[in-house]
Amino acid sequence: MNTKLSKIIVIVGPTTSHKTKLAIKLANTFNGEIINADAYQVYADMSIGTNAPTQEEKQSAIFHLNQFLKLDDKWDIKKFKEMAEAKILELTNQNKLPIIVGGSNLYIDTLINNYQLLDLPRNSDYDNLTNQELYDRLFKLNSTIADKIGINNRKRLIRAVQIIEHTNDPNAMVKRSNPQYDFLMIECNYPTRDELYQSINSKISSMFDEGWVDEVKQLIHKYPNLDVNTNNAYKAIGYREVYDHIVNNSLLDIELIKQKVRHYAKRQITWINNKYPSHLLFKQDNESEILNKVEQWLKQ
Repeated sequence: MNTKLSKIIVIVGPTTSHKTKLAIKLANTFNGEIINADAYQVYADMSIGTNAPTQEEKQSAIFHLNQFLKLDDKWDIKKFKEMAEAKILELTNQNKLPIIVGGSNLYIDTLINNYQLLDLPRNSDYDNLTNQELYDRLFKLNSTIADKIGINNRKRLIRAVQIIEHTNDPNAMVKRSNPQYDFLMIECNYPTRDELYQSINSKISSMFDEGWVDEVKQLIHKYPNLDVNTNNAYKAIGYREVYDHIVNNSLLDIELIKQKVRHYAKRQITWINNKYPSHLLFKQDNESEILNKVEQWLKQ
């Protein structure tokens, strides 16, 4: 029985670290196609604020799961996993190299490690509970899971309580198997944290110059009945702030948006180093080295 795992490249890293640029280079060099693993670049009407691939980039390589949904379409990590797995199988059967690219680390982790995700309906019973009440409830069910999640991650607290109560199994949280792919992970970053932060600050400024506010105005016009308080797309950093500026005439604090993106970038980097310490590091000036290592890995 052949148990050889399919090879995939996984490109992670903070925003503005040129993940797409590297992915295109690898796709063109090694007969690959790109699969999006960013939770917000799936929406067709959100380009500027999600830093989605440009039209020029899309003409340079083949992209999948990218900008194909409407804002009111249902989308979640389970759908991503199912569609990404199907696309990986399809590309592998065509002797093409799947290249997974995105900043949504949980998407990456779920795909690599084959998390078994439960398809549970949304339960509004938890909406009126405070984080403390959710934490206490989870602590009684499984103190280890409660301590691991912490009191501030409301979304994960609700998910954990729901799964355990639904299954009546204190150990029913998402179970991980061995990796289902032979993967090579590449982290894109900058030589220093200051350079990364400067890049983020510059990119956010340019997003507004390119028309981010007008993009959100178009979203409001196209989806007038959308509930921005619950809609998944509006959870992307900056979109709610721009929405409130347009609809409620609130101050548009661009510096605060920059700060939020910098903090998110820091969490992304920490997660990568803690979860997947064995990975290649692309720091803008070592592309040829990365290409050589990928070539060697593909021959193994």
